Amino acid sequence: MTPETTLRAWVDESGSDWAHDPGTYVLAAAIGPTDAEPAIREQISRLRLPGQVKLHWRDEDAKRRATITQAVAGYDLDHLVVVRAGALDDRPERCRRKCLERLLYELATRAVTDVVLESRGPADDRRDIQMLNALRGQHYLSTAIRLTHIVGRLEPMLWIPDAVCGAITSARTGDPDHRTALKSRLTLIEI
Repeated sequence: MTPETTLRAWVDESGSDWAHDPGTYVLAAAIGPTDAEPAIREQISRLRLPGQVKLHWRDEDAKRRATITQAVAGYDLDHLVVVRAGALDDRPERCRRKCLERLLYELATRAVTDVVLESRGPADDRRDIQMLNALRGQHYLSTAIRLTHIVGRLEPMLWIPDAVCGAITSARTGDPDHRTALKSRLTLIEI
């Protein structure tokens, strides 16, 4: 990477398997140079099945999950995951805020200034922006970080952190193979 390389983070979320991992929330970022995105976008798009609008971990069977994990492991991306576990009394939105706060801080320490989250709708997206502004006001984050939202089916780069969330959830519920495949490029933070 050269000094002028711009890093972008693509972020998605997942609740874990409530029956086997109650009160757990997972937020994952796929981080890489923006100039690598066109090739990655094309490669991951080729993994869609006929008629499939987007890749989504929960819709895939075990064989497809393995294929997707191997593809993701081969991309020039680092993966940063924040997990909040055991928050049985917390609402999912509070868990998300806590995870996003830590994720944004960690991304800032890695010189990531452009963060793209999967849109959850106008009201939820506004809450994310309000939280970012509050963190800036507290001097927890610099004003350099930009946060945008994109509908998941429209952006293949968002399918990658979805798969990473799935790999972490699988590992937490007894199947570590997917997480192991990503291990060399994975940083996991539990809060």
